[in-house]
Amino acid sequence: MSGLLTVYAFDELWNLSNIVRYGLTSLQHRGSQQYVVCIPRSGVECVEGENIDVSSNAVEHIAIAATYSDKEGNVFYVGSRNGNAIAIVAERAWGRIQEFVEVFLDEMKKSENSLEAFKSTLSLYLKESVPSLQMLTNSREVIVWRSLYGLTPFVLGSYGFDMAIASSESTAVDILGGDVRRFLSPGEGLYISRYLFKSFDLSGYPLAGLCLFELLYLARHDAVVDGVSVYEFRKMLGVELAKNLSGEVDIVVGVPETALPYAIGFAQKIEKPFELAFVATGGRRRSMLIGDPFEKIVAIHLKMNPVRSALEGKRIALVDDSMVTGSTMKTISQILRFRVGVKELHIFIASPPLVSACPFGVVKLDVQNLLAANLSTDLAKSYLEADSLHWLSRENVDSVASKYGLKLCGKCFGIDFFGR
Repeated sequence: MSGLLTVYAFDELWNLSNIVRYGLTSLQHRGSQQYVVCIPRSGVECVEGENIDVSSNAVEHIAIAATYSDKEGNVFYVGSRNGNAIAIVAERAWGRIQEFVEVFLDEMKKSENSLEAFKSTLSLYLKESVPSLQMLTNSREVIVWRSLYGLTPFVLGSYGFDMAIASSESTAVDILGGDVRRFLSPGEGLYISRYLFKSFDLSGYPLAGLCLFELLYLARHDAVVDGVSVYEFRKMLGVELAKNLSGEVDIVVGVPETALPYAIGFAQKIEKPFELAFVATGGRRRSMLIGDPFEKIVAIHLKMNPVRSALEGKRIALVDDSMVTGSTMKTISQILRFRVGVKELHIFIASPPLVSACPFGVVKLDVQNLLAANLSTDLAKSYLEADSLHWLSRENVDSVASKYGLKLCGKCFGIDFFGR
């Protein structure tokens, strides 16, 4: 998982160091284990590291950057030949990224400009799962392109007439003080130079849709994805999820912090109090993105210190956005049962059971570790030490997606698409 960021100031007097740092900080919920920043100098330079530490003099008026949830190779590559130098930054690891750069440099010998060379190069790879890309040249040109599969979003924003901003998420544009202009369609790209701003389109292939995990988990609550409010979408799923309640509960709580809108929608539907159940300690860490089991448990406990007075002796509807391995929910269940002493624990998951790996590598899922792929609902309920366990149905998700005019990839949920 990753967050992409492009910033292009049309006046060379700009210093973008702080802007890039704040922009990447606003995307850290999409990954915080590795960052990359590429800038034009005599050629093109890229800096990578484990922390967002852009020095005050590092970035002039153009940068492409990204933050990733895993430390891995093949997410960026720099190449040069015959006076042409470029850097490519991809939204996820792509084994052919170096080859792509070399082919592009060959195309530059035949093409009139870098945009035509990019389009010619890209056309050779369109029948495979090419991730969304950002490209920077030593001629101070930038190209951003949203993958044909459209699994992850790309949004265009601006800061007046001074600066163009492109990002994986609208919140980066908001936090940098810009205005969201529009959302790129799958296969659509932008060419940006000091004197030219141009869009281009390489769509037309019947491929995938927006990954459901974007709206379920990845995007911030305050984001707008392809024109849809993430917060409102999540609340609507919570309303649908509440229809699974057959007994009585005293309060509704959400797993911090992604699940809170679902829990709010759930509580509003059944007209029961929504309570703050947990308080986090330290910085925010998204446990689903952590691979190491020990680090995952530590992250869960850091963000799950219970508010005992709100929970003790209560019949609780506990709402979460999704359940992968069940390790987070198992830990929460034990906290609530043995540290707090809740009377009943009813678990509601605001998505269908995860039963398959992501074929595109957007979300790293191991089928052998997926709770729903290996245990029946009854066995999963026993493992989680819950009084009941409920999942949102595929039909419910399909209904909400259709209401918002969305086509969502659902392959890891055992269905090709949700929605239109």
